[in-house]
Amino acid sequence: MSVNGAQKSSEVYVRHASDLVHWVEGSGPVLNELRPLASDANSELKITLIEAPKKMLPDDIQLQDRTPSDLKLTHKPGLSILWRLNAGNGQVLNQLKEKNDSDLLIQRPLENSYRVNGTISDSLKKINPREFNLSDVGNFIDVSDASAKGHEVKIYRSPSGTKMGSIGGLQGRLLWDSGEVASWAIIICQVTLKHISGSRSYRAQADINGDFRLAFSALPFPKMEADSRPPYECELSVMALKSVSGKRWHQPDDFIAAELKKINANEFSESIDLSFQSGTKQRVKSFSSDAFLVLKETA
Repeated sequence: MSVNGAQKSSEVYVRHASDLVHWVEGSGPVLNELRPLASDANSELKITLIEAPKKMLPDDIQLQDRTPSDLKLTHKPGLSILWRLNAGNGQVLNQLKEKNDSDLLIQRPLENSYRVNGTISDSLKKINPREFNLSDVGNFIDVSDASAKGHEVKIYRSPSGTKMGSIGGLQGRLLWDSGEVASWAIIICQVTLKHISGSRSYRAQADINGDFRLAFSALPFPKMEADSRPPYECELSVMALKSVSGKRWHQPDDFIAAELKKINANEFSESIDLSFQSGTKQRVKSFSSDAFLVLKETA
């Protein structure tokens, strides 16, 4: 990607892009190809670059951890274009060239790779805020690797930004067994399909209060059996990190598997089974709990 602009009649301004970041849907069905962030969650996104990951102490921040000071972003729906002046190796990514320069001279130079750290939030609160930390940034195009199409950051919808259709879904509130709210946890539900083999996976993220809504979009109603529709059999698991509970900024890519307290027994397990009745907004609660799905950190 490059931009040419006329300066003098004998000169051309050549500007090469450094890389791309695609903002993609993390909530909903887990498909083979990631889905671009839908337009209803795009309009009020605020993307802010930060010097280094927020979890790092200032004394621990090395040069290789810092976001380059010359980095600028151009935002488009579901996409941000990264621009830099300096390629990091004595070359530049934008400059004036004579029109009669050979094609070789105006080819995009290869960059030294770098890191990008930032935060993303939404003033309408349709999506959950998060931190993102990207490594090996630069050279997304014009390289020999045809798969170098930029970077992808998953964006998770908040409970208020999650719409449940006619098939319904799951909802609830997550709590650590120590009594702290399990902020930002990722809920994963594997649904066994009816009348055809296989399963379908769905994801949702809790908000800072531990509340979540998981919508079963693109899941057909099961066929009627007698006078009712049989329930779907589901397996529920959670990825979480206790240290981010109550904090606004988090990096969900760092989360690890947590154990869940079973629905029908006073035990914890890496996953729990439940039946979902289609067409309902079904609340999930742990055994002997009036309101919460209870989690425990794994060792």
